[in-house]
Amino acid sequence: MLRELHSEHDILAARQHIRARLREFADAAHDARSHSERADDAWRLVQNVLAEEIAELNAGLEPGAQITERDRLALPDGGQAIEVTYRGHTFAILRPKDRLSMALVDESVGRLPVESVGSKLFIAGEPIGQAILVAIRRLVERATAGITTAHGRYMALELSTTCATTVEAALNLADQNGFRFVESYRTHDPERRVFLFKRKGSQ
Repeated sequence: MLRELHSEHDILAARQHIRARLREFADAAHDARSHSERADDAWRLVQNVLAEEIAELNAGLEPGAQITERDRLALPDGGQAIEVTYRGHTFAILRPKDRLSMALVDESVGRLPVESVGSKLFIAGEPIGQAILVAIRRLVERATAGITTAHGRYMALELSTTCATTVEAALNLADQNGFRFVESYRTHDPERRVFLFKRKGSQ
């Protein structure tokens, strides 16, 4: 089962590589444009990459467990924001009133700068596509950190297997909450499985 999940990561890496050119903006005209124009292009790039990655991840999630995004283009202070939410937890890309800079604000890591280096965009030094996936992974981990059971020996979670990030987050969080993975079982839906965990130390 874990080998299958790793193959999904390989596919993700290939997809990221193929789309690398789409993560660039205006190579030829980069130096000719003003700071404001470059900032506008970077903002549009963030919007597009967020929408693209969230659509990929949501393809394997039930309607009630979708990752959502909301553009807030007129904040009270004159700034702008894109809010990404999963089960009530949120991170945001913020743009202040002057529209010349951006930052990713995440309650678990604080404020991370969004910077252009040459023609490419980075979040805290990571390429934008990978940085956004990492931010979404942190979001899922926070939203599912309350996995508990009534002190029983076993716990079962039904998960979509089309999104390796979600499955791995659930496996890690179950481990952190004192359970070890035992086995996974098929369901009537070929893209969903039931994951069985046993409390560590129980006989």
